[in-house]
Amino acid sequence: MQFDDVAIGKRLFVGEGKPEILGRGPTEVRGSSYIEGPQIVGNPSVYNSPIPTDLGTLMLGVTTNSDMKPIPFYSLFVQTFARIKSFLKVDTLLTVKLIKSKIIYTEVLMAKTKNFIIDHPTKENKKLIHACLEGAENSVYVRGRIQGNKIVLPEYWSKLVDSNTITISLTPVGSHQNIIVKRFNNCEIHLQSNSSIPIDCFYHVFGERIDVEKLVTEIDI
Repeated sequence: MQFDDVAIGKRLFVGEGKPEILGRGPTEVRGSSYIEGPQIVGNPSVYNSPIPTDLGTLMLGVTTNSDMKPIPFYSLFVQTFARIKSFLKVDTLLTVKLIKSKIIYTEVLMAKTKNFIIDHPTKENKKLIHACLEGAENSVYVRGRIQGNKIVLPEYWSKLVDSNTITISLTPVGSHQNIIVKRFNNCEIHLQSNSSIPIDCFYHVFGERIDVEKLVTEIDI
C-alpha cells in the first residue's frame, strides 16, 4: 500500500492499533478520512508508466501480500451496489448479467438475440417484445407506396448504399399493372407499366451499406 511518498508494507496502523487510513478530513464522521492522492493499493509496479498522477486518484492492483493464499482474483469487489455518477471507461472487457441504460453507443454489437421491449400499447400490465431480423449483410431498407413512375430514395443513400446491391420488390395496388423496374441507382428508381392504368404500388427496397466492412458470416473460433 502506498500513500504519497510513504511506503507501507502489509498494513498501516494509526493510533491504538486500529487499521486506519493516513490522514483525516476536516468533517470526520464515523472514521471518515481524507487522502491527497494519488493512492495505490496493491502492486504499484503496474502503474509505473505513465506516472500515477496521470492515471487517477485511486489505483488498485493485485495484492502483493504473499501471506494471502490464494491471491484474490479481483482487485476491487463490491458486494451490493456501486455508483459512478459521470463516466466509466472499461478498456478490455465488461462482464455483467444485466445492463439498464437509456442509450448505448457501440461500433459493433454481438448478441444471441437483439430484442426491444416496450409497454404494451393495448393491454395493461403487459410488455411487448419484438426481435430484430437477422441476415447475412449490413443492410438498410426503405418502404412505402408510390403513385407515379419514380421512387426517390433518401438523400443519404448516395453515400451509404452500394447501388450494385440494391433489390426492389413491388406490389401493385388495386389491379395488375405489369410494373417493371426500368432503371435505378442509389438515388432513385424509375418504374414502367405496360398498361394504361396509372402506377400505384407498394415498394420495398434493400441495399447493403458501404460505410462498414462487409459482414463475414462464417468464422473460425
